[in-house]
Amino acid sequence: MRIIAGEFGGRTLRTVRDFTIRPTTDRAKQVIFDVLATRVAMEESRTLDLFAGSGSLGLEALSRGVPSVVFVEQAPKSLDALHTNIRTLGVEKRVKVVRGDVFRYLASPGRSFDLVFADPPYKLGTIGSLADVIGRSGALRPGGWLVMEHSTETPVEPDATLFTVLRKQLGQTMVLILQKRDG
Repeated sequence: MRIIAGEFGGRTLRTVRDFTIRPTTDRAKQVIFDVLATRVAMEESRTLDLFAGSGSLGLEALSRGVPSVVFVEQAPKSLDALHTNIRTLGVEKRVKVVRGDVFRYLASPGRSFDLVFADPPYKLGTIGSLADVIGRSGALRPGGWLVMEHSTETPVEPDATLFTVLRKQLGQTMVLILQKRDG
């Protein structure tokens, strides 16, 4: 896995060797960031990476100009890979790593973000409601963007009163790019 563009383009990222973990592919990252490029002012975006894993999406966003990223992850092996990648890129001052459960993080009051990535395990039992939980949590500001990946085998239907929805299917992966509605 690697950073595909920007300041750190071409740099390799450490990943976890575990068949239950499914890193975001270069193809998916390219599609995601091509769509975001025309919609999001990266240099102004407060960014949150949920189910961060090795940090692929958040670090790609840093490479493309976001000023800072908050990563939320609880798996020890993924956290080790994430910390290694942060040190390798030298971005320690631009990130915050929260070790913990994503749903607990979303339930706690805190700041809101302009851009949220959510790449949950495909087997997550609550994956169908995850977008709505994020949308109602206050973590995503009105007008902000949520990028979420899920299996094409698992339907995810975000609340149309919360989001405008763009879907991109890439093989067995569905990428949702959602903009939170104002009000």
